[in-house]
Amino acid sequence: MKVISNTGPIIALAKIDRLSLIKRLFEKVFIPPMVYKELCAKTGDEWESIEEALDDFIVVKELPLVDESVRLTLADLDEGEKQAVGLASVINDEKILLMDDRAGRKAAQKLNITVTGIVGILLAAKKRGLIHKVSEILEAVRENGYWLSNKVIEVAAKLSGE
Repeated sequence: MKVISNTGPIIALAKIDRLSLIKRLFEKVFIPPMVYKELCAKTGDEWESIEEALDDFIVVKELPLVDESVRLTLADLDEGEKQAVGLASVINDEKILLMDDRAGRKAAQKLNITVTGIVGILLAAKKRGLIHKVSEILEAVRENGYWLSNKVIEVAAKLSGE
């Protein structure tokens, strides 16, 4: 399975030094150039973790041309989301897109791209025994400046049986 990521899930896990969860779940993650640029703009404590991941398992993949119908679907997105969804749209293999941005997720779903975000990553990690509590990690992510609503954390706790 090919995994493509937007900036958000990478930053969220890097902020709490848990970026290795993505590697343990997926081995290799592709990002488009704009996501790379957004990641390189981070100057907080998470930068070291992001830099290590870029040297290890996150691979920048050039964005090929996407057809006009895809461009129209992506027109209202920010450039990072646009490129991440666009990259996922041109990969013919089984794939999953890591994205938390609501508008980006909706656009990806219109294009029949499977999407998950930080909650889905953590649920998969718990299922594989890589973490013990999804809600605790989500609270840590939120405490480190990544916006998550109470509702998202409540639903994640319920889905994980906590």
